[in-house]
Amino acid sequence: MEEPKMLPPHALLEAVMQMVEQVIIIRKDQHLMARTDQLSVQVFLQSDEVSHQGTDLMWFIIRAAMTGSWINQLRLKNFVTDKLYRVVAHSQAYSPEEYCLWSDLVGEQGRTRRCIATLGAGPDDVSVREIIKKVPSGWQGFSVQFKVLYSRMSMLSECQAISASLHRIHLLSPEISLEYQLGLDEQQSTVKYLPNRGSFRTSIGQRKLLTDIDHYLCPAEIPYCEKKIRPRAGSRVMLNPVRLSDSTQVRVQLCVAAAVTPPVDRTHLSNHWCKSVQLYTYGPAGVPLFLHEKCPLPVSHLVRWEDYGLKLAGELTHSRQEGVAWPDCTFQLETASAATVPQSQPLQGQGEGQGPSHVLQLFLLLELPSTSVPTTSQQIDLLSVLRRELGQLGSDQRVKFSRAAHSALNKVLDNHADQREKQVVMEKAIPHIADAMQTVLRYSTDDSFRNRCFAAVQVEDSRGLSTAVSARLWDIAADKYQVTPPDSVTDSQAVSSAEPPASASLQNSCSSSDTQLQEVPRVETCTEPSSSEPVLDPAMELHSQILDEDWSSPDFTESVGILDALPQDNHHGMEAADTCGDGGGTSFNSDKVILFISIITLSSYYCYINIS
Repeated sequence: MEEPKMLPPHALLEAVMQMVEQVIIIRKDQHLMARTDQLSVQVFLQSDEVSHQGTDLMWFIIRAAMTGSWINQLRLKNFVTDKLYRVVAHSQAYSPEEYCLWSDLVGEQGRTRRCIATLGAGPDDVSVREIIKKVPSGWQGFSVQFKVLYSRMSMLSECQAISASLHRIHLLSPEISLEYQLGLDEQQSTVKYLPNRGSFRTSIGQRKLLTDIDHYLCPAEIPYCEKKIRPRAGSRVMLNPVRLSDSTQVRVQLCVAAAVTPPVDRTHLSNHWCKSVQLYTYGPAGVPLFLHEKCPLPVSHLVRWEDYGLKLAGELTHSRQEGVAWPDCTFQLETASAATVPQSQPLQGQGEGQGPSHVLQLFLLLELPSTSVPTTSQQIDLLSVLRRELGQLGSDQRVKFSRAAHSALNKVLDNHADQREKQVVMEKAIPHIADAMQTVLRYSTDDSFRNRCFAAVQVEDSRGLSTAVSARLWDIAADKYQVTPPDSVTDSQAVSSAEPPASASLQNSCSSSDTQLQEVPRVETCTEPSSSEPVLDPAMELHSQILDEDWSSPDFTESVGILDALPQDNHHGMEAADTCGDGGGTSFNSDKVILFISIITLSSYYCYINIS
């Protein structure tokens, strides 16, 4: 017999994980999520070294066993893929035994159906014969076993990668019990990933992501009392169809989740505390896209880092720590030029480039839409296509990938570019809202309604209404969006606070002075928002905030009828005052009055934006 040759690096890892992927996809297609489902991968040493000079090759038995009500659908031929065929065919050439690949389906009372595979010229040329026997066993399930000729050191390296890949699967498949066993030299080690149906999970796309912090940090790095990370998922983005090998086109949607680890409250976080970024990529059924290959997705294209005051500074070699989920790649982050970073208030006086060290984690999930029903073989093929073409997909559909990533990052980091756009929108929106509210009260004929509104805003008549409302809206916007009021608003607030309260009666609010309204100064030197990426309109968010107000609170219960009785053909709210005729008995909350009247006037603002 000729001297055995070594298999290519990672051949065993790819074969084993392709088997696991088959199991997960078949299980998903059965739509069964039983609590008892279990998948166990076992590696055992079978015999001593092969007596060939200059080699340390040994025979190992690899066993993948699974339980669950869905296993009756499994067949040995389901698992004879190109990668497994290459490994088993290599071993078959040197095996003194009859076969190297078989499966066992163990039923009640130990009744076992063993299927033995005989390999032909390729993965499609496999003959299977069955043997029915009864063996004493308390275990019931399905298992696939094969023999492989491997060196001891290479096997230990492959086993470490197999265990890490099972860990990655566990992060997005926490409902499955995963087990990994290694038996060498009468020593056995077992790693179990038990089902997690508790609170330490969050949704990403159609799957659940484990948030237990010990999956992402070694014990020495975990802060005291921190038990989980806090990932935030962004919007789902539908990508262009992907063409499979059978010419079928399949739609894939992208969802991204982002987290800062160790977790820190966003109100206290400075972006420059993130010293590195880790990328985890997953395909359909929550399967890791990359086992040992370098992730081809251009991270520099995925995120406009300058929007967050950061920049990529090169790829880092990630330490392969036991018990910690391995990312696909890790990049160093540095603070961008000070000219592009807004002034901020670092926590506890820590300056630029200082402060705690945190890791920014990005989880990318490419999954099938819930309405898509491709076959198991098509899903396996889709995994291969995504692994091969993900880099090209990221470049060709850069805008979509970036949109998905930014929708998640904006929830954990401060987007400086988005902040500038919010400032511009507020500077355009608030003056028009204030002017429209002033018009409503100027033309109102209900003195009681006018007087209560003036009292709520703390002005005597409509002359100072626009300025007061602008100041109040800027307070709300500054608190929610961290925007800065223009100098004209700040100056008017200072003047108002310095003036003594006037003694004139509120009943004089209908005087002819209302016809000489002073317009609120507006900032005209505003740069237009960038059109390269769609951003969330802060004015629309302000509108949502208005609609989310608790209008049923005790201080506004009596006034809620105003909204119900508003005329549908109201022009700038000119008839709104006639709807409140309770004789002045209603008590108003000033902020809610402003927000309520804003509902009336926001539509006018959007008409203005569209026309201009």
